[in-house]
Amino acid sequence: SPCVSGGAAMVAYWRQAGLSYIRYSQICAQVVRAALKPQYKAEAERAAMATVKTVKPKKE
Repeated sequence: SPCVSGGAAMVAYWRQAGLSYIRYSQICAQVVRAALKPQYKAEAERAAMATVKTVKPKKE
């Protein structure tokens, strides 16, 4: 059970494995996409290719 008694801090499994949360979530997403039925797989892979554009604010 993930419940903790006595106030002790519990470390997440992904952290114990030496992963960042971002890497952990990427692995989970890959596993879910790989498990999809073929008719849903193509759409999921297209969505996985979405990109994020970051813009650094200009100093005034």
